Amino acid sequence: VLTALERIAQSVPLAGASVCHGTTVGTNALLERKGAKVALLATKGFTDVIELRRQDRPTLYDLDVRISEPLVEHRARLPIHERLDASGQVVTPLDGLDTVVEALGAIAPDAIAISLLHAYANDAHERALVERLRRAFPGAFLSVSSDVCPELGEYERTSTTVVNAYIGPPVSRYLDRLASDTAAQGISRLLIVKSNGGLSAAANASRYPVHLIESGPAAGMIAAAAFARATGRANLITFDMGGTTAKAGLIRDGSVQISGEFRADAVRDGHPIGGYPIRSAVIELVEIGAGGGSLAWIDAGGVLKVGPQSAGADPGPACYGRGGERPTVTDAHAVIGTLTEHDFIGTGIAFSRDQAVAAVMQHVAHPMGWSLARAAYGIISIAAASMTEMVRLVTVRKGLDPRMFSLLASGGAGPLHAAMVGREVGVAEIIVPPYPGMFSAMGATLGNIRHDLSQALLAPLSALTTDQLISAFNSLTARAGQLLNAEGASALTLRMQRHAELRFAGQLFELRVDLNDAESPLPSLQGIEVAFREAYRREFAIELPNATVQLVRLGLVAEADLASPARALFKPLGRSDALTATARGERSVLAEDGSTISIPVYGAEVHEVVHADGPALFVQAGATVWIPSGMFAECGPDGCLVIRARASGHPPSEAIEHAAAREAAS
Repeated sequence: VLTALERIAQSVPLAGASVCHGTTVGTNALLERKGAKVALLATKGFTDVIELRRQDRPTLYDLDVRISEPLVEHRARLPIHERLDASGQVVTPLDGLDTVVEALGAIAPDAIAISLLHAYANDAHERALVERLRRAFPGAFLSVSSDVCPELGEYERTSTTVVNAYIGPPVSRYLDRLASDTAAQGISRLLIVKSNGGLSAAANASRYPVHLIESGPAAGMIAAAAFARATGRANLITFDMGGTTAKAGLIRDGSVQISGEFRADAVRDGHPIGGYPIRSAVIELVEIGAGGGSLAWIDAGGVLKVGPQSAGADPGPACYGRGGERPTVTDAHAVIGTLTEHDFIGTGIAFSRDQAVAAVMQHVAHPMGWSLARAAYGIISIAAASMTEMVRLVTVRKGLDPRMFSLLASGGAGPLHAAMVGREVGVAEIIVPPYPGMFSAMGATLGNIRHDLSQALLAPLSALTTDQLISAFNSLTARAGQLLNAEGASALTLRMQRHAELRFAGQLFELRVDLNDAESPLPSLQGIEVAFREAYRREFAIELPNATVQLVRLGLVAEADLASPARALFKPLGRSDALTATARGERSVLAEDGSTISIPVYGAEVHEVVHADGPALFVQAGATVWIPSGMFAECGPDGCLVIRARASGHPPSEAIEHAAAREAAS
């Protein structure tokens, strides 16, 4: 990061600038098990909740099931003599702190996680513990459940608190150092991208590193939402493919979809292992191990597979000339000719098609008894099939019609595969934005300072009073004010939006009901119940008129508007007649039947309005875009490349209008 800033400073002054940074330090520490040495303090009888979990299995009928190992070893889980009931009343007073401090001294932890039973209802015991531990262990990172995750569910709350403690020290060290070094360069504000797509100052991010687990992918989704609003495409499927993974998400009505819980490190070597549940606002995404570096291999049954194992950055694909010998998706493209040495000029990569051919022949073609062309196309087809299923998971599996959406491709490898995936799924159109390889970086500059706060409040809605809800929301608003003040955001335009999560009594899952902003009067309890029943009917197409509505938690989303100048990056689409494109050159490509064909290669320059039929290649700001046979592409004046099937009669810019009309009619 600092090296990049030094290079930028050679041409642009950085004094007074703001830097927005998406980081994977916490994610990597968790995935690689390089986090801190953690001790867990829990109510006596509940120290092993992180190992007992919910007693469910990642795969029900797997006889060789693997489970994520606890992040705290057994001897470092210490019982605390205390007990609260579900309403927060003291059953057993807090006692025995001297013994706890002595035991912690023998363990010498780097971080301490504190998760006491029902602390979400009364944090007095946890606060007393914190006061004592700060005196005894001033250098330890403290993660406290009533601060990090004041939620129902002992396992999920404890898991979130433990993960926060486990990655806290490495994330804090990294961000503290980065904040100091950027300040020395004259940078006025360092903002870190959070899993919810918002931004946070380094100090707050260091305090709650568990909110950064999905920092990188979230930035790309924020860019997609900004693109949707700017271009009038309210409904998008995002498709981001890099070197190791591919990700898909949804933009609906110009907004990202936020979930309140996810599991980190839930898949290892292609096998579900349960992972670590984290109660934190996160942008909904589906991620699979299918990237440009995904390895092609043959399983014990003689079936060709692609991924989830990856060649990584070192040695990388065989065609990179860095010692890689096993074939990857990138090597398959090198064999076919959709990628050549011209695509890697200035990258420092010694591209070699011959090494890609050797890898594909040795590890796929010869063992399968296939031709080189069949092997290469087989690798790409299997990768595309996996990504197609990924896109269906965020659409069809949720009852959504992909034909009502446009597919927005980004990442280094996304544009190369987007047309294949989009055509198979049946989307209205495929869009490659300007600078697709920088899409996530652009998204990092488009967010606002944001904090998602929640407070458990479990009770039948009819048993509560409006004053109780107002009091709880006032507490959340005060917490939000403290966080925003720590961001230095008091001079910015602030927005605070309230919501409630409710369910019918006896159910296990909640529905979120948006209320209104914190400056407006709170809706009546009857109004909240009516809104929930309507939301339930829309979601499940059923009404339960005699069921009791139960409130589970209250939430507040606090935002400070940064008014980023980067919002002008995506200009509205213009309506211009497309001219037939003039090819920059031609490229020899290996066809599926083994013959060699010559296809045109076009440029996609901003303000250049062109039309081209497939098969063809476009070079889009460092990314290669493949236009298959039977499809065509138009590049508009805003630099967006729009790909559609040739059979459709509507121009690309009208596709979403027709989709919206069909949706309204239904």
